[in-house]
Amino acid sequence: MEDEKPKTKESSVPFLRQCFLTVSVCMNVMGHGCVIGFSAILIPSLRKPESHIKATVAEESWIASVIGFALIVGNVIITLILGTIGRKKTHILSALPLLIGWFILVIVNSVSGLIFARLLQGVAMGMLGPLCSIIIAEMTDPINRGAFLTGVSLSLSIGVLVSHTLGTFYTWQQCALMCSFITFTSLVMILYTKESPSWLIAKGRYEEAAEVFYYMRGKGTRQEDELDKMMTAQRMITTVNNKDENLPFTIKVRNYFIYLRQCFKKPEFYKPIIIMVVVYFVFQLAGLNVISSYAMDIIRQVVGPEANVRVLMIALDVERLICNILAVYVMRNYNRRIVLFSSGTICVLSYFGKAMYVYAKQEGYITSDSQVVPIALIAIYMFSLTIGISTMPFAISGEIFPLEYRGLAGGLSVLSLSINFFVAVKCFPVLTEAVGLPMTYIIYGGLVLLCLVFLFFTLPETKGKTLQEIEDNLRGVTRSDTKASETLHQSEAQVEKQTQESSLSLDEEQLEPLNKETLQP
Repeated sequence: MEDEKPKTKESSVPFLRQCFLTVSVCMNVMGHGCVIGFSAILIPSLRKPESHIKATVAEESWIASVIGFALIVGNVIITLILGTIGRKKTHILSALPLLIGWFILVIVNSVSGLIFARLLQGVAMGMLGPLCSIIIAEMTDPINRGAFLTGVSLSLSIGVLVSHTLGTFYTWQQCALMCSFITFTSLVMILYTKESPSWLIAKGRYEEAAEVFYYMRGKGTRQEDELDKMMTAQRMITTVNNKDENLPFTIKVRNYFIYLRQCFKKPEFYKPIIIMVVVYFVFQLAGLNVISSYAMDIIRQVVGPEANVRVLMIALDVERLICNILAVYVMRNYNRRIVLFSSGTICVLSYFGKAMYVYAKQEGYITSDSQVVPIALIAIYMFSLTIGISTMPFAISGEIFPLEYRGLAGGLSVLSLSINFFVAVKCFPVLTEAVGLPMTYIIYGGLVLLCLVFLFFTLPETKGKTLQEIEDNLRGVTRSDTKASETLHQSEAQVEKQTQESSLSLDEEQLEPLNKETLQP
């Protein structure tokens, strides 16, 4: 009994270390949630007569949507540096533009200054977008990975709630100052985290990688087997890549473009990119960032001008937070595909339901002033977004990309997230003005439905699988192939063992007469 206690205590330490790492990432993401929700309190404040900064309708849409444009810059930066300087240093760099942006918002006196501050924050979000899922996926146990990855969307929801709540009681400058403390806290926590073992393996630093891997994950048969498979796969890649190490720069550049062309021919490279592009389409077209950015305007249009907008906005944020907490349980216990398609179907139906309700009210088919139906429709819509759709991109992007292409493929695919963010947030008020809110909802809902049909036939199940197993699946390596390979290795080992035993028995037979002669008196 005395021997069992230390083992139990020691086994919980890696889990706590994984929790600390996840919290450091999620605190950074929480700051991004504050950025997304900030425009919902900033824009109405700029419309007040006492505001010292005046903005036109076009400038308001730029303040809300410029983040999506800046995300592209951040995506490009992360693609270039992620594989070079490592996950930890890139994580630190991703927090700096966000922190600077908050400080600029505190002292700014013009619309151009507001846009510039939001631009910097968008760059930070573009850098952290693919990085947060990669860090968590590479450094946490597959058993708990889904729950940890769900923490990303949970922290994003908390950030939006914090931003909206602070904006209800304080000025937007005070809100920006308080939000900066969240980012600063995350920056301090990041300094105490470890570098990713996957990146260390990719750089050939195997001993250091093994040390960090066992530090974060514990040491056992399962962990040793996973680390051995990762190192074996990476050694094969490194052997091929080292051939070009001493070549001239021009030839390296040419070889890099040849490498890119070859990558796009490999299913384990292009399949995850295509899948993630469509997943990001679903995420943005479902409208989570749209409702976060234009919460007050949307509530007024759906519920009515007499609605208590600020109370309903915070109530939706609280619902979002509760659903994200529930999503941790859902992601841990249900397959990724079930969660995505169930929540996606509810989202599409709620889109169409809101469209029909608003249309019926505009045309006079509904004369009642009751707010129960529209609030229920918005609540169901928010439930569908936060229980599955908002968690899927972070979970799947952290699992689906092979180690060799994780930085490049993650950066390329997240470009679609950035573009969609900009288009969805920028175009929503334009579409609403041009074709009306009901038709805007039908367009968005129809596009989400098309994306879900595509994903139904292409998205693999990743829950409970190691990153190496997912990579093998995308490459087309089946379980039977793996078993055959294992059998082959076992057969070779058995032959070698039999040979050794034969040699040993032969030596004993040769020594037997000599032993007899020696034993004779």
